[in-house]
Amino acid sequence: MKLGSYVEILHYVEDPAAAGAYYQKLGLVALGDDVYTDGRYHLHLVTGRGANPSLRYFGSDIAALAASGLNIVDNTLVSPNGITILLDDGPPPRQLPHDYVATAEDITRLGKFGELSAFIPDLEVECAFWEAAGYDVLGKYTQPSPWGIWCDKQFLIGLHQDDVDEPFAICHFSPDMKEVNGQLKAEGFDLTPFDTSADPDDLTWQKLMTPYGLLFYLFTGDISDATP
Repeated sequence: MKLGSYVEILHYVEDPAAAGAYYQKLGLVALGDDVYTDGRYHLHLVTGRGANPSLRYFGSDIAALAASGLNIVDNTLVSPNGITILLDDGPPPRQLPHDYVATAEDITRLGKFGELSAFIPDLEVECAFWEAAGYDVLGKYTQPSPWGIWCDKQFLIGLHQDDVDEPFAICHFSPDMKEVNGQLKAEGFDLTPFDTSADPDDLTWQKLMTPYGLLFYLFTGDISDATP
């Protein structure tokens, strides 16, 4: 059973206006009401403190979801690895810009959103949660370590079984990301190598921890024709 008919990434910040200006410089497009999009997901900036980032679904049949076996407390789900999902039975405040996230066009220089990434201790435990929450597996692999991608048509979750202490991250992919990363560094964005053992001058894969506590992974690669 699907969690709802609309989903957004919640990002808690102290100053939504300042954070919004930052994310627009990064390439996201303002939709109003502190919501920004890359063409695939909606990032909603919320004043205050909370699990960062979180997901929020609207149009949720909370009673039916609870009856299906999901452990919903105060209209909230938490995955085994700590991804918080708020459920709202009200109508969606807006529409997503696509019918299927995995084939949607991107509208930002960051390229395509590929997943909300989570490093986890047990792939099977975490993926069982997401499948019970209405996500289908797009791909499941064993190398270089167990990992996979799950999708509910509105959003993409990437699960990586590895002993890595990293927060949940928004992953973007572009064939020319190396050049994009160079532009971002030139503009003053604080990019660092994805792997500390990598060549610090190699901009193929970079990560960006924003001043507002949201982590981005920026990968060189083309996922336009990716298939399950």
